[in-house]
Amino acid sequence: MKADETITLREKHAATTRDHILNEAYELLVNQPDQPFSHETIAARAGVGVRTVYRYFPAQSDLYEELWVRVRKQAGTIFPSSEAEILPQIPILFGGLDRNEKVICAVLESPAGHRVRERGAAEGRAAFSKSLVGLTAGMSPAEKRQVVAIFLAIYSAPFWELLRKRGGLSGADAIAAAEWAMSALIQGLRKKQTAGNNGRKR
Repeated sequence: MKADETITLREKHAATTRDHILNEAYELLVNQPDQPFSHETIAARAGVGVRTVYRYFPAQSDLYEELWVRVRKQAGTIFPSSEAEILPQIPILFGGLDRNEKVICAVLESPAGHRVRERGAAEGRAAFSKSLVGLTAGMSPAEKRQVVAIFLAIYSAPFWELLRKRGGLSGADAIAAAEWAMSALIQGLRKKQTAGNNGRKR
């Protein structure tokens, strides 16, 4: 066997082991939330040594972060790149969060939650800055940042969690509420823009 073939086999084995550990971590959060979410518990479930779990995920936050990324990919959630995509993306985002509720809530409530959310903050600000460019034309930089921040706050797991837990809404009602909020904001921005344009014409 050639050296490069050996490396490929090792990489495949490493990827398989890593995925297996993540699968067991996911199952632990979903099916046994009363059990401690620790490297030791995950290792026992996965049938591997604790050192193996630490090798792939040195800290608990690494596990949470990778689970978050996996759930986001499975849900097919993306940030809107145009104004027309904003409202249609809400059911996709919230629906994916509903399907992975236990994992999402566990990550949000963990010490790693802040780091995980910040990972997508820059991407989200850039996406909404682009998708809202037509509605924020003529605004000051400060006003544009405020508008983007509000849209990004609604289009988020923490807002979904607030609607579901504190607001007591069902998954469908949370989607409807977020869509209504986004729609009201978009209509308000359009009216403001129209009023501004009329004022400049006089």
